[in-house]
Formats: sequence, C-alpha cells, structure tokens
Amino acid sequence: MSGPGTPWTEHRTPEGRPYWYHTIERRSVWEKPSELKTPRERALEATPWKEYKSGDRSYYVHNVTKESTWTLPAELKQILEQYPVDGDAAPSPSLAVASPHVGGATQSPAMARSPAASQSPYPMSQASPRHTAAASSARGPDLNSPNPLQHRGADQASGSNTPLNQPSNASRAPTSTHQSMSGSTEINFKGDKEAAEAAFIQLLRETGVDVDWTWETTMRTIITNPLYKALKTIAERKAAFNKHIDALRQQRATEAAARMESLRPAFKQLLTNDSRIKSYSSFATAKKFLSTTAVWKQAQSEEETRQVFEAVMKNLQQAEREEEAKLKNRNREMLMALLKTFEADVFTRWRDAHRTVLESQEYIDDPHLPSMDLSEMLVVFEELIRGIEKDADASRRRDLEKKRRKERQNRDEFKLVLRNLKEEGKIVARSTWGEVYPLIKDDNALLRVVGQSGSTPLDLFYDLVDELDQELERQTADALQHISKLGHEVTPTTTAEEFLTWTTTVDVPLPTLKQIHTELVSFLAAEEQRTATEARKKLERKFRHQIEDLRYAFKKCDPPLDLDADWQTVTQRMHDKDEWKQAEKEDERVPRWAWDKFVRRQKEKELESEGRKRKDLPERTKAEDAKEEAPIKRARRDDDESEPEEGEV
Repeated sequence: MSGPGTPWTEHRTPEGRPYWYHTIERRSVWEKPSELKTPRERALEATPWKEYKSGDRSYYVHNVTKESTWTLPAELKQILEQYPVDGDAAPSPSLAVASPHVGGATQSPAMARSPAASQSPYPMSQASPRHTAAASSARGPDLNSPNPLQHRGADQASGSNTPLNQPSNASRAPTSTHQSMSGSTEINFKGDKEAAEAAFIQLLRETGVDVDWTWETTMRTIITNPLYKALKTIAERKAAFNKHIDALRQQRATEAAARMESLRPAFKQLLTNDSRIKSYSSFATAKKFLSTTAVWKQAQSEEETRQVFEAVMKNLQQAEREEEAKLKNRNREMLMALLKTFEADVFTRWRDAHRTVLESQEYIDDPHLPSMDLSEMLVVFEELIRGIEKDADASRRRDLEKKRRKERQNRDEFKLVLRNLKEEGKIVARSTWGEVYPLIKDDNALLRVVGQSGSTPLDLFYDLVDELDQELERQTADALQHISKLGHEVTPTTTAEEFLTWTTTVDVPLPTLKQIHTELVSFLAAEEQRTATEARKKLERKFRHQIEDLRYAFKKCDPPLDLDADWQTVTQRMHDKDEWKQAEKEDERVPRWAWDKFVRRQKEKELESEGRKRKDLPERTKAEDAKEEAPIKRARRDDDESEPEEGEV
C-alpha cells in the first residue's frame, strides 16, 4: 500500500514478505518508510520502551536505562489510549511490532527493525477482535493468494458478533479468555491439545487456507485471530497446518480420481465415435475438434481434461497393440502351418519357399496373410528351418549313439574271444600278434571290429598282453624273493629242474614257472655276454694304439693278406713283425682283436666302393644294397670305437 502523493509503493516477495519501492529514486527497502507510518507507529517507535515476551507474559525494557517491568509503562499506556487501534489511521498489526518474540527468546529493537525481523508474524500486542477481523479482511487481497476463499473467510470473521469467533468443535474442551495488557483477547484450552488443534484447523478452514498456501502466507493471514493462540508453540501450529494441507490434498486427489472415473467412459465413447480422432492423435487435435461438446466441458479444468484424454488414449493404444500382437501371432501360426505342408528340409532356400507360399491357394484365400510383412515371413521361415535343423541334429546324434553302442558291443565280443584264448593258454605274457592272428583271422568278432572307430583289434590285443606281462613280472618277483629266502641264486647255468625245485611252494602255475626260468636264464646270459662285450671294448680302448699299429701293419703287408684266410695263416705271416710282438707283449688277445677289426673295415670299404660304382642302378637294387649294408654299418658303429685310420674322417 502507499499513501496519496507519496512516491513509495508497497510490494511483496513470492514468500509474502513486504518491501517498499521508491518510484523516483528507484530503490527498495525492507523497513516501512516514515512517510507511510501512522501516528501510532511513529509514537511507538519514538518511545524508549520495547515489549518482549517470556512464555505467555509480556514485559517491557527501557533502551536507555535498561529498566524492565512486568506492568505496562505509563508512557506506552498513554500512547495506546491516545491512538486507538480501531481509528482511521490504525496501522497493520504486523507493522506495529517493535520487538517480536520468537520461540521464547527476545530480540533487540535493532533486530526488530531489520529486514529479516520484518518477516516475523508475531506482534508486540494484538488488537481487539473487531479490529482483528477488519485487518484480516483488509490485508487478505495483498497476500497474493490464488484462493479467493481467503476474502470470504476474512469477511465472515469481520461480521461475527462473537468476540472470539470461536469454531463450534472447540466447545468440547473447557476454555477461558482474558484480556492481555495490550487489550487483546487470549484463549486457554486448559491442556486439551486435541481441542486446541481442532480449533486451529477450523480457523485454517474458515480462513480459506488452500493447498497452494505457504506457512508464511497463512501465518500472516491468521496471526491476528484469537484462535491463532489455541496452540502454544510454532511447531504445533505448523504440524496442524501440514495436517490440514495433507487432508486437503488427499480430499482433492480423491475427488479428482472420482471425477476421472466418471469422465473416462464418456470421453472414451466420444473419442472412439469420432472418425477424425486416431489412436496417435494429440491433445491439441482432439481439443480442436471436440472442445465444444458437452462431454468435453464436463471437466473442471484443461489439465483435468488432458489427464482424462491421455488416460483414455493410453487404453486405446494398449488395446490396439494387443490386437496387432494377436493378429501377428495368428499370421505366424498360419504361415508356419502352411510351410510345414511343403515338406521343407535343411536345404530348402527362402526364395523357393517364398514363391511356393505366394502361389498357394491357402495364402491367397486368407484375409490376413497377404498383409503380413516380408520380414515377419522370413522370421517364421528361419524358425521353421531351425526346428528342422534341430530335429536333424537330434536324429544324427541318435544314429551316432547307436553306432557307438554297436561298436562298443563289437569290441566287447572281441575282448571275449581274446579272454577265451588266454584261458586256453594260447595267449600268454610276451605273446605277439603274429602268433595269435592266425588263430582268429576268420573269426566274425575280429571282422566286425576291423575298420570301426575307437580301439583297433591290435590295441585290444596289446592291452591284454600288457596285463599278462604285468602279472608275469609280479610272479617273477615273488619267485625270486622265495629263492633268495632259501639261499639260492639263479645263474645262466641254472637248470629247469633246479629252478622248479626251488619254487615248489610258490603260488605260480607250472607253465608260468617254466616261462619265468627260460626268460631269467636268457636274460642273465645276455647280461653276461653284454658284460663280456663291455669288458672287451674297455680293453680295446686300453690297447687301441697297439691295435691301430697292427691294423696298419696288416694293411701294408706285401703281398696283401687274404681277408678270408684262417687265423693260423695270418699268425705265420705276421709273428715276426715288431707290431705283432709289441701287441702280444701287452696282451695275447690283442692281435686277434686287431685282425677282426681289420677284416671288418676292409669289407665295409669294398661294399662302399661297389656302391659308388653302382650309383646308376635301379632304385630297387639300391634299396636292396642299402638293406645289406645297414647291418654292417650298424655293427661298425657299435664295435668300432677306436681312432680313425689314415685318411678317414
């Protein structure tokens, strides 16, 4: 508000906080300018006394002398009597505050006059009930409230004849009223919090507090009403306010849902009956064609209309999608059944299947199949081929499993044949395939196993022989252990009778004992021979210089020695040679070793010379020569460990 002829104009923030703007100087202030203050406000501002609250009681402090008193000072009493609150110049109660009381604590006068303190809705003193209602009515339109019920609630408050304007439901609790020192009326519910809360909510309801009101706006509207003090603390008042707002929102939501349910069938019929409205039409399109209809006008607001429209369109679109999905599944099932009648296999191509489908009478006569998309038809064909491939794979796996089972049965039958030969003694340890094959070459069990996958007949035979060999080794170890306990030893000269006598109490069959004796004697003889050979080689390495010298003498002998001559002839011709005498001096066996080595080497050289001469012979002859020369070369590698002769590498 602003006075006539003054450049100050009053405004409010979105939160409801007032401020004043100077139109000429273009500046704004939070504190009310002096030009706009009433005489009462100026007089209260000039006095050094300021009012403060302690609970529900007021006390006054002198700013200069710091004197405090519970009684109303005479100076303040005189100002209040001189400037009555219901006069023409009565200021707004919120502007007459000099020192607000917040949460039981007091603020300094400087704080009360600050912009932050100007937001506080708690006045130093409250006006009479008649003036409270009038001030509320006069100030209501300035709160930027979107709800017009605020003015109606203020009018009801100003027209009430009751001093307290008390709601009917507050009469449940005993209440008492008394006049404060500033002349306002106070209410006391005597501890009945529920009644006090009901009275406060009734005040909010009669004031017209709506869901879009803020607590600050509501507080400024109801602060001058005596029922404002029905609840004693700010927390209780704000909780009651939130409870009232939540109840209003729930009520509005319930009413809106009920209206939506009642409007939805009519809107659905309206939208489905109009051919201009499609399932993809927007709200703007529907509004353009249907805004003048009675059904459209039943909604209370455009937002409600939009919500009903979107809900109905969502249901229509869902129904269309379900219908399309149902038709799509039906077409796929029909096409799958049609493709199965063509006896397709894994080699069927899509081009041939598609042409056959298009030419079929079922496809032509069906009302929906021709509208089927080509990609959907291809998906159905691929699904059919996958099913055919799956069946083919399953059949192939069954055939493979049947084949593996049959092959396993054939191997088991052949194993049984080998076991029978073992029981008959025809397969023993160390048996060879060449010995057993003539016995089973015409057996059907062998013929069925030959050529199939898995283990061959030879593998199965060696498996059995390996088992017998392991058993024979165990029996041999038992027999030798028993002989050792008796204090005997098996040698290459041990006879079969002696061996069987020593092993009479051994749990080994007699044929096996004979076989063990034969193998042991053979093994020991071979070991003895090998030991002798090793000893000879050791001696040859020891006398290698004498042997090489004597070999050289054999080579230089004139006339040359006959390689096939007997040892007596060689001795007669060479016994006078110094090399011969030196060799015999070292060991009488050295000349013989030298002669044997000389003969062997000369024969090898002759064979090599003949091989070079027959270099151009057919391949078959060369292969035969290689076979003949191989044993000689192998023997030379095994026996000849002496130094090479002259000219040899």
